[in-house]
Amino acid sequence: MSQSQVHPSRKILLVVTTGGFTHAAPVLEIGRVLADRGHEIEFATLEGQASWVKPEYDFVTKLHQLGPRPTAEQLDGHYRRMQAWDISKGIGQAMGSKYLFDSFWPQTYHGLKKIMDDPATRPDMIIADFFVEAANDIHFEYKFPVAIVAPNMPLFQLPCSYIPGQPGFQLPGTMTSEDAPMWLRIMNEIFFVPDLPTIIRAGKWSKKMRSDNRVFHPPHKPSKPDYLFFVNSFFGLEIPRDLPPTAAPVGPLLSPTYQPLDQECGTFLTSHKSVLYIALGTHIILPQKDAAKIVEGVNRLKEDGLIDGVIWAMGKTCRADLDRSASFPFKTGNSKEITLGDLLDNKHPDWIFPFFAPQRAILDSESTKLYFTHGGGSSANEGIYHGKPMLSMGIFSDQIANSARLLAGGVAESLNKFGFTSDEIYDKAKKILESEKETYSQNVLRLQRIAHVASRRKYHAADLIEELMYDNELRFKDGKELRPMHLQTADMRMSAFKAKNWDLYAVSGLALAAVVGSTWMAGHFVWRYRGPVIGQVRSIALASWETLKHTFHK
Repeated sequence: MSQSQVHPSRKILLVVTTGGFTHAAPVLEIGRVLADRGHEIEFATLEGQASWVKPEYDFVTKLHQLGPRPTAEQLDGHYRRMQAWDISKGIGQAMGSKYLFDSFWPQTYHGLKKIMDDPATRPDMIIADFFVEAANDIHFEYKFPVAIVAPNMPLFQLPCSYIPGQPGFQLPGTMTSEDAPMWLRIMNEIFFVPDLPTIIRAGKWSKKMRSDNRVFHPPHKPSKPDYLFFVNSFFGLEIPRDLPPTAAPVGPLLSPTYQPLDQECGTFLTSHKSVLYIALGTHIILPQKDAAKIVEGVNRLKEDGLIDGVIWAMGKTCRADLDRSASFPFKTGNSKEITLGDLLDNKHPDWIFPFFAPQRAILDSESTKLYFTHGGGSSANEGIYHGKPMLSMGIFSDQIANSARLLAGGVAESLNKFGFTSDEIYDKAKKILESEKETYSQNVLRLQRIAHVASRRKYHAADLIEELMYDNELRFKDGKELRPMHLQTADMRMSAFKAKNWDLYAVSGLALAAVVGSTWMAGHFVWRYRGPVIGQVRSIALASWETLKHTFHK
């Protein structure tokens, strides 16, 4: 049999809609491996996002448009809402963002169906970002192979008994039941109770939206996925747990190349040897009071000689609410203070504020000694991969969980976005840079080495995708399923009564009850009629004795 028959090339569609480029990059990185193996890679996304594939991902052979993307106003509202969200007070405050992103389901669903229904465009496999709920519907309706890529374990799936609460919604400070106090475990378990009315309303809204589009089955979310689920993380950052064959941590999914230092950052890192790099997210709109606390805390680090320079990547959106006239007591030149506007305009020789920074190149520099991050999935992966200790201040979603995990891994100190102070920034940075530097360095190196090994698992992801495609092609005939999915565990096709051996326990229990019952009844019978029975036994014994004596006498 020829190699092309054993390992045929296939058309694979990558799908990323809302969420930004940080959602697209991991999906495209898996696509890179599959393209290197000879598969044809196409990309479906929203309008205005086609630039994501060029020039780095030029292996993409075709682009599909799935409709308009969120407006700038919608995204601004989302980021402000999520920045103000206090997860300890429930999910109600964040529901506006759920409605926003779910509202893109109809156009994505119909766009993917159009691709699927045309033999000229129909792919052999879909790899989608976890925001693309429509991919699950395609999988369910067409019996089609799908892989989902997410920054962490799926929400409400793959539950783990020793991780309190629902995956993705653990309260701050929660890792596992091993160290969590009882009250925190209880709070995690009842987390959704106050929000049940909100959840029910959202469910009704989603059901109506789906029925309006003639989709009458609920979202396909089995407890163990019957599709591939890839986590862009690794055990060491992600909490270890047992997983079915359809789920796998395959991160960090990072490009083998990255943008080099530009002239501004390169010159700065050459002239400074102990730099703090700050990047709190492209879309975070930093409140003035928070910016002031960061500037004050960081300036103290510089005055005490713990750092000698600061690179603070801050896009146009992040600067929207800042007061450029606010002044700070800086010891620089002949002046005793400097305005925030002067800092933002790079008028201080030891501070630069690029609108865009080549992050991985900065993190890879020996001059960068500390990374102040929001702890997003990509940022956490990059910080660990390039071996930098971190200050992590989660703003929303997986950033909060990642901050707790970075802290538990011994590579970071965490800050609470609502209550942090300039003194706390100074104290925790000093702890990393000076008082416990050796301990942090050891943990950073430990996780860096693990991350470098784990980064090769994107090839494992590609292996599983090829397995799933080839299995799916040949286990159907004339639309009829001949055999179950080869990666699916049998318990997902059985009733819980049989899968958990409750039927065996029931039969064993009945058998034991029968034996115990029979023994008790026999014993009760003997005890009740012990007089006559003992008499009969005595008579039989005496008769036997007499017979025996008579026999010996003869």
